[in-house]
Amino acid sequence: FLDFGLEEIGVQAGSAVPVLFIHIEDLLDTPYYTFTKGVMICVGFVFLLGFGATIAEPALGVLGLTVQELTNGAFSKRLLIGVVALGVGTGISCSIFKMVYGIPLMVFLLPLYSIALILTYFSSEDLVGIAWDSAGVTTGPITVPLILSLGVSLGGVLETPGFGMLALASVGPIISVLTCGLILFQSLRYFYKRTISLSLSRSNNYRLETPSPNFQLRPKQLEIRIG
Repeated sequence: FLDFGLEEIGVQAGSAVPVLFIHIEDLLDTPYYTFTKGVMICVGFVFLLGFGATIAEPALGVLGLTVQELTNGAFSKRLLIGVVALGVGTGISCSIFKMVYGIPLMVFLLPLYSIALILTYFSSEDLVGIAWDSAGVTTGPITVPLILSLGVSLGGVLETPGFGMLALASVGPIISVLTCGLILFQSLRYFYKRTISLSLSRSNNYRLETPSPNFQLRPKQLEIRIG
């Protein structure tokens, strides 16, 4: 019943959204907006649709709890869910531009997956596992029927293939999670350096015990003993 309901939502949304920027023979006063403005509204709507569907994925909540435990709370469940949802919504938005303007799919996939591979190279092993596993949210029971039905319906109205929407929705969370993790890692490393610098400036007689900063450590794990 869930799949059937979500498929109907996707089909109806995909059939109704194009009236914002193209003329439909059976509907008067279409399009409702200029082409550029209508496309932007369509992109925003699809982004929110993908964002909301991702947040509702039950598997993502389980992944978020696991990541929160593995990273000692440094990468919280709420942060992971928000970052993954942002990536999925952005990827689906790119697919709208692909269908509306007839852009080849590889124009999007090659640069995006190249960015994902570059970020993977500079990331820790734990972060890489989290990021690439998060892409699996696009195969969940909520996201898949909604995205596929939306792409097929929208592509039918625009007379363009909706192929590639799921691929773009998958690479989005990989990039977003890797980017967020790298920023978080740099923030933790800056905190360590800042704390050590302040401690050294306060005393010349010190004994420093601090682990090497990595993705799994929280700031409270930094231990500095003076004496």
